[in-house]
Amino acid sequence: MSPMMDEMLVHEVVPRLRNMARTIPKIGHEDDEEIIQDCTLQAARMMNSAEKAGHPITAGNASYFAAKAARSGRRSYYSGRSDVMSPGCLIDGRARHEWLDDEIEMEFGDTGTLHDVIAPPGYQGQEPDPAEEAARNLDWELFLASHPPRHRTAILVLVEGGTMREAGKRCGLKDSGALNLKRRIAADLLAFFGEDVIRRLLDGVRPGWESDLRTVRDRHLSQVANGAEPSRIQPRG
Repeated sequence: MSPMMDEMLVHEVVPRLRNMARTIPKIGHEDDEEIIQDCTLQAARMMNSAEKAGHPITAGNASYFAAKAARSGRRSYYSGRSDVMSPGCLIDGRARHEWLDDEIEMEFGDTGTLHDVIAPPGYQGQEPDPAEEAARNLDWELFLASHPPRHRTAILVLVEGGTMREAGKRCGLKDSGALNLKRRIAADLLAFFGEDVIRRLLDGVRPGWESDLRTVRDRHLSQVANGAEPSRIQPRG
């Protein structure tokens, strides 16, 4: 957009959108600030298209149509209404989202959560964090590549659940040699990954961002339920 359009967007369109944000239905965790950001992007696209086509557009027109699109459930990232996760589909009443932690009545008068219903048998709530698991896989490959074939063979035997005696036999070592190799591998693991990472794995410590997001979500829902304006809370980076 031209500098003139940039000035109009910042000083005329955005203030109008701030006044309109309260009239736009929010879906899920959306709040006024998120709606303002989304409407601003939609307004900027309209202004850019109009300018390229040589059509005049005012700040009132841009803010009005951006807010109107948001009220109908359109967002800058998706304007359709068929995706069950889209605001448009939810506003139309064609889908409904339920929290997995919501309490429900189960058979025989018991109570539980939706998560209990769909969780596989034996689930203990200790599934790995995808980001941490991917990083560990990369580090694990580097760790294996930095060791000689005999060490890699012993490590893989242990990973598969074998004993150090079995690993020693696979490597052609006696019990004393296998014990020394075990100590060497343990020391290398601590040196490569660090004591903190090893402790987190053994203790099953969950990543901090999960509890941060849960806290933000619970506080947001509490504020919405009490009729208060949701505060802008950012999870720790």
